Amino acid sequence: MNVEESVLLALKDVETLLPKLILSVFVLILFFFVGLILNKIFSKVLEIVKIDEMFKPFEKYSGLSFSTFILAITNVVIALTALYTLASTIFPGSIEFVNSILEYLARIISVLFLISVVFVAVSKITEKIAVEQKMKSFMTLISLYIILVLLIDVTNLSQEVKSALSWGLSIGMGISIGVFSFWYFFHDVFGKN
Repeated sequence: MNVEESVLLALKDVETLLPKLILSVFVLILFFFVGLILNKIFSKVLEIVKIDEMFKPFEKYSGLSFSTFILAITNVVIALTALYTLASTIFPGSIEFVNSILEYLARIISVLFLISVVFVAVSKITEKIAVEQKMKSFMTLISLYIILVLLIDVTNLSQEVKSALSWGLSIGMGISIGVFSFWYFFHDVFGKN
């Protein structure tokens, strides 16, 4: 195969890919403008309804306003719709691949969300209740056990290994809680002897 034939083959590949590329650029531009329009409409509606004032506690604990949260969810939905539209029109065979990637990303995001909820809950509980340092350390240990169980779910291990690790961590957590509770309630009795 000489240089002229290889250049012709490359041009044919570009020729077959060019309509798909033009269509994908058009779809991206279309969804970009749809996202801009929906963001402006939702911003106005949320401003008229004054939804941020209804959800003041949400802003206090999360650090972002409820309208920003709704707009972020709207943008994620638009981006996912654009991704599925591109995958189904341009690369129809890649839908399963896109589904598996999005499922894995959703699992990671849910685990990160649950980890943040666990840490926020533990810090709020220890802040509200006058807890001594040993109890805080124990609650942090339990939080780390829970986080390890959540992280095991995200890993790409076989189901048997995941099950064994989860059982082991659950047993370890149960023993830790039992030993700590026994010490916490009866350490005065043993200290006197």
